[in-house]
Amino acid sequence: MFISKTLKFYKREDVQEAILNIAENKEIAVKYGERGFGRRPDVLQYKNDVLEHAKRGATSFHCSEENWHNPLQIDKDLRASDLNKLRKGWDLVLDIDCPNWKFSKLTAFLFVKALKTHNITTISAKFSGNKGFHIAVPFESFPKRVGGKETKDLFPEAPRKIAHYLLSYIGNFIKVEEKTGAIYFDKYKISKSKLEELFPNKKKELIKTICKRCKTEVNPNDDFMINFVCAFCSNSITISKPKDHHICPKCNKLMERIVNKESQCKCNSKKVNPKKDYISRFNPLAIIEVDTILISSRHLFRMPYSFHETSKLVSVPINPHEILTFQKSQAEPEQLKITSSFLDRSNVVIGEAANLLTRAFDFEETAIFGQTKPKPMKEYDELTEAIPEQFFPPCVHTIFKGLEDGRKRSLFILTNFLSKLGWNHDEIEEKLNEWNQNNREAMREVYIKGHLRYHKVQKKKIPPPNCPHASKGHNYYSDIGVCQPDSLCRKIKNPIQYSKIKAKGFSKQTTKKPKNETKKRNLS
Repeated sequence: MFISKTLKFYKREDVQEAILNIAENKEIAVKYGERGFGRRPDVLQYKNDVLEHAKRGATSFHCSEENWHNPLQIDKDLRASDLNKLRKGWDLVLDIDCPNWKFSKLTAFLFVKALKTHNITTISAKFSGNKGFHIAVPFESFPKRVGGKETKDLFPEAPRKIAHYLLSYIGNFIKVEEKTGAIYFDKYKISKSKLEELFPNKKKELIKTICKRCKTEVNPNDDFMINFVCAFCSNSITISKPKDHHICPKCNKLMERIVNKESQCKCNSKKVNPKKDYISRFNPLAIIEVDTILISSRHLFRMPYSFHETSKLVSVPINPHEILTFQKSQAEPEQLKITSSFLDRSNVVIGEAANLLTRAFDFEETAIFGQTKPKPMKEYDELTEAIPEQFFPPCVHTIFKGLEDGRKRSLFILTNFLSKLGWNHDEIEEKLNEWNQNNREAMREVYIKGHLRYHKVQKKKIPPPNCPHASKGHNYYSDIGVCQPDSLCRKIKNPIQYSKIKAKGFSKQTTKKPKNETKKRNLS
């Protein structure tokens, strides 16, 4: 039934022409429903190419963010330097998603406003086909060089930095009314209670308290934190409920009570005037998701006027000024008219995004709700011997069992996790392919290989994201539903620490000599 609908739609010459318009210099990937994607790289050169793919069961068309001299020369074994020579440029495509449809529109609207604030006029927008939007700026809007490097070679670094910068910048358009707690998304108001109703799992993350002076996040309940310290075993416990006495769970002794009245901010402004020195800031990361970290070489996005297999709707371009009034019914294929284009290069103002690119590279990545420089990422010693699976944390074991959603994020987590635990490239690839078969819908093998190839050429290996209790805003493990902490999880900040502690403990047990055996040797 769906195939007949797609074939009827792709038979339209105006649809074929609209898809072909964006295909120039792009690598193309065609999806054939449940059969998955066809060969890569591929191209679309003629309108009839779209129809021929549709006759063979094509359901959607996808293209690269990068522009190539000859996409057919792309090979999975090419080095980064070879890809740079082949690459003509890249388009900035922001993939904006949100669990709530209304907030997807508000977020996309704010991103467009942020781009306009940076004097960018050539902005494209389109409905993703399901529950989000794509906001784009063509490559020609950017300067040819920045910081002594050719801009075309700054992929995926540049679009990632721009996405992070804009995600922080839109916080300037979101205000919290101190008295009522109402949140203003530019001119659009929503009560805190309504927001909590829409996002019940994000209540604690929606509003953050920020120090006006040092711009760091503080805990508004600091005055109520009470520490109990055991004088016998040095064990310490912190609680938020008023309590006069506490028994040490380790040695069963009465603990000493210490009331914590200190502020967590660097400048201790709470001691001066907490009402004036603290402000409430909305945390966009609690509800907004922008595909940034997953932007990588040969990253694809759904082409305009292409179907979305889940919603059966069309990814239709829209006027950026009409995002807030857009309705999904406008993406029904039966009534759809070709009225807008996506990534139109005909009226590009050359170099108008120079200021945006410069600011993005100068920007210190921060918590969205504050303006403080983040703590440097903790370095973990490189291991000479791989830590086996038996010492992996619960979240990783849950991922290994297979997932329905969150496969791309899990790929990012697993790759960094395994590499930091001493696994070599071949071992990681074998394990990822094994894991992929456990997923409800397996990822394309070429996608995994491309991700691993990019990871392999990186000089600096980064650890996986921190655990939910040690991070702010969106957290990968919670979002994909794999965080199932045990007693050790609550004592660590990163899954790497979990495995190292487990492995170290096991090593001590196996190398420890029995006391009786030691005594016998001393007597002899």
